[in-house]
Amino acid sequence: MTQGLFPLAAFIFGAGAIVIYFVALAMRPKVVRILNGGGLFFTGLGLIQAAVWFRDTPTSVAWFNRDVAIVALCLAAVIQSLSVLRNRKAWDGTDRRGETAAEHGPEGEPA
Repeated sequence: MTQGLFPLAAFIFGAGAIVIYFVALAMRPKVVRILNGGGLFFTGLGLIQAAVWFRDTPTSVAWFNRDVAIVALCLAAVIQSLSVLRNRKAWDGTDRRGETAAEHGPEGEPA
């Protein structure tokens, strides 16, 4: 069963990760988004490549490692997709390192 399921999942998650990367880029086309989403793009490429390599690996050789790697990459693609699509406010130039939340209002402005 896993002989057909894992390569299909790898291809679907990989293609989905690349599509989400370009959707996020179209929604917010900034250089920062290109760099932050790069991990998502390359994880998607890796998953598509893993789907191709999966069929060439004999079932009796390192099947557990192969399956765990594909599951881990699929989870990474999902987490990175959520991260790249979440709606964050742009940085306003204020350095807030070392300050407590009580010093700022709900929108990050000084209280």
